[in-house]
Amino acid sequence: MADKLAFLQIGLGSMGKRRIRNLFANGEKNVIGFDLSPERRKETEEKYGIKTIDDLTKLLDKDFDAIIISTPPNKHGDYIRFALKHKKHFFTEVSTSDDGYEDIFRAASSKIIKASSATMRHFFPIKTIKKLVSEGRIGKIFAYQYHMGQYLPDWHPWEDYRKVFFSKKETGACRELFPFELCWLNWLINSRVASISGSLGKVSDLDMDAEDVLAANLRYENNVFGNIMIDAISRKPVRNLRIMGSDGTLEWDWQDWIIKVYDAASKKTEVINAPKENPAAGYTTQSEAMHEEEIKAFLDAIYGRTPYPYTFEEDLLNLKTLYKLEAGGGVVL
Repeated sequence: MADKLAFLQIGLGSMGKRRIRNLFANGEKNVIGFDLSPERRKETEEKYGIKTIDDLTKLLDKDFDAIIISTPPNKHGDYIRFALKHKKHFFTEVSTSDDGYEDIFRAASSKIIKASSATMRHFFPIKTIKKLVSEGRIGKIFAYQYHMGQYLPDWHPWEDYRKVFFSKKETGACRELFPFELCWLNWLINSRVASISGSLGKVSDLDMDAEDVLAANLRYENNVFGNIMIDAISRKPVRNLRIMGSDGTLEWDWQDWIIKVYDAASKKTEVINAPKENPAAGYTTQSEAMHEEEIKAFLDAIYGRTPYPYTFEEDLLNLKTLYKLEAGGGVVL
């Protein structure tokens, strides 16, 4: 393999442009962008100095080694099949549809790297919490509560939320964020969801047909209980986690950039700083560092340094958990 890879970035919206920045940050400069929108192509060319195209048939197999798919979640399937057909490594953003997954599993013996996004596993506070619970700092985990919320028009303040995929029924904010959050919550708990109950609905006057609140109760195979609320109505952005264990409690308030560990024996609380990571220009919340590290994990897998740490099999289980919730709850098969 060549010293450096050639990348095809599919989708040049906010995430597509972020992935170009992530590649640049990891020393990968050979990128071709694809998008049907002439405005997005022009902006990308001006910002990042790369070539862009509006027709994938213009590419030859030698023009690219790997693909990053940053389209709306319901469009991933066609590009997954495109990557598999051309035998190219690929990475996809978080999905709300399992279209393309059977194609991936049929190609299991292929040498190409198939990577699904697991962004929050690369976030410093989450990595720190994983280390703390793995070390047994709060004993055996019994249950957790988690709330994530942010007012939807604040997600992309530079554009009309009504025209973006996260306001649509199939690709709505809550549907997208539930598997996004499950990815790292299940990792912390070190188990898979056995059953789920709860509901989704729309309670605000936001001009969209997508749900804006999701509330779920989960029971894991290791008998841990979880409670998750995700909303698109919270005027103050929030990510709060509380984990109850046999020997203590761990609390994380994302906006305070600290983790608190209460030890039941000493009745003392240790406060651990989680250094603030500033978002990229134009964003109100999201750290750029975790996205850079996530793409580094994809690169490490391609270059044969370390295996990619999250599988499409895991991702499919999270989607099945979402589907079961939408169907009224029950056992997750």
